[in-house]
Amino acid sequence: MQLRQTSTNLTRRNLLQAGSVVALSLLYRPVFAARKHFDVIIVGAGLAGLQAGRILQRRGVDFLLLEGSPRVGGRVYTLDDLPGRPEAGGAQVGANYRALNQALAELNITTKNIRPGAPGMALLVNGHLSALENWSASPGNLLPESLKDAPPYGLLPKLLRNGSFLSGPLDWWKPEFAALDIPLRSYLKQIGADAEAIRLIDANLNGESIDTLSALDLLRKLAVLQGAGAPQDVGGGMQRLPAAMHASIKPYVMTGKQVTGINTANAGVRLLTADSDSYTCRLCLVALPFTVLRRLDVRAPVSRPKRQAIRRMGYTPVTHVFMKPRSPFWLADGLSPNLWTDTELGRVFTQTDEQGEVIRLRAWIQGSTARRLESLPDRELGARVVSLLERARPAAKSQLEVERVISWGKNPFARGAFSHYPAGGVGQFSRSVSSPEGLLHFIGAHTEPSASGMEAAVKSGVRGAHEVINRLS
Repeated sequence: MQLRQTSTNLTRRNLLQAGSVVALSLLYRPVFAARKHFDVIIVGAGLAGLQAGRILQRRGVDFLLLEGSPRVGGRVYTLDDLPGRPEAGGAQVGANYRALNQALAELNITTKNIRPGAPGMALLVNGHLSALENWSASPGNLLPESLKDAPPYGLLPKLLRNGSFLSGPLDWWKPEFAALDIPLRSYLKQIGADAEAIRLIDANLNGESIDTLSALDLLRKLAVLQGAGAPQDVGGGMQRLPAAMHASIKPYVMTGKQVTGINTANAGVRLLTADSDSYTCRLCLVALPFTVLRRLDVRAPVSRPKRQAIRRMGYTPVTHVFMKPRSPFWLADGLSPNLWTDTELGRVFTQTDEQGEVIRLRAWIQGSTARRLESLPDRELGARVVSLLERARPAAKSQLEVERVISWGKNPFARGAFSHYPAGGVGQFSRSVSSPEGLLHFIGAHTEPSASGMEAAVKSGVRGAHEVINRLS
């Protein structure tokens, strides 16, 4: 590929061949910092944008990556300043995640077996606290006899056995499954779920609402998970991956540059930023969640299905409250420190150290409950969660210290943790989500129908990079 030269008569390929990354930074960055036009600009430095940048750099493409937040990684976020480095975002690496595992291998990042949390699970349902093994006889278990033995978190998998299965994620486009693009509540009723089962499924649903989530999209995600393989995690935290990606292309990444407008007039793309700066490029790779993109001033010819996708794609709000226990209070009630509830508390999971001792509790709240709570300031939200946990388990009184609150739903650079399709959305716009629109190309986990999570993000970065490379060629 022929590359145009900069004002210093040096191309990126010349620089990369001339010396190390240090030399590159010293020689190139002053010119780079002042430049305003590039062949390709990537918007968003999550895994998708970073992976695309790595490939563009490898191929000698003239590019810039703009990230609005002060950090890279997007929804991969290891809390490095807390003991044990808990994960606030993406964490698990499936053994069969080809794109993700290849990126890890290229950057010499190793995975390891996941350290288990404390054993067991306590259940708080309909105001009654019980051990998992006593659930079927608990006064809080109002399920019909056919479901009484299933724990609340096992209801959805058990009920789905009565319905349809996809042999692979791309089966969702087969005509015989089109009738399943309906609200999950409607589908659960079709396969025999009663009102109590539906209520418990909705209590901790991975989706905005059981009344809007497409059942067909849920079945697609289950098909993806079936092929994921055994999960592992990254030693030292998943943040090691975006950090290593960033280090390999650091001279071409600008953080704290929030894009507010995209204009494709005059046979090119013009990007406006919150600090009143502007940049132009020949092609643009948009690596933003649609919840963020829909808030930008986009002036470009975009097809109707893509406009629908940007406007209607759902993103599950998720809030994590990390808490340090001052003592093992759960020994007082004889129940596991892990807890599943049908209250605003959501679920509580544990993190252990190398000796198996519990060092942290994490309340995991999602869906409509998280949406309600995220309006609170972090301090109030944390105090509310502690209060709920103390009410559920009185022995926890004054035994919890809030370490951090992370709300992906109110994060301005994410606006949610996981993408999902609303009912009807699969048929209306799923095929257009990843398609280019003029000079704009779209990447991110939400654009890959055959994968999910971090694997989908990295895979989309590979795809998007090759799309723009082919067009520039």
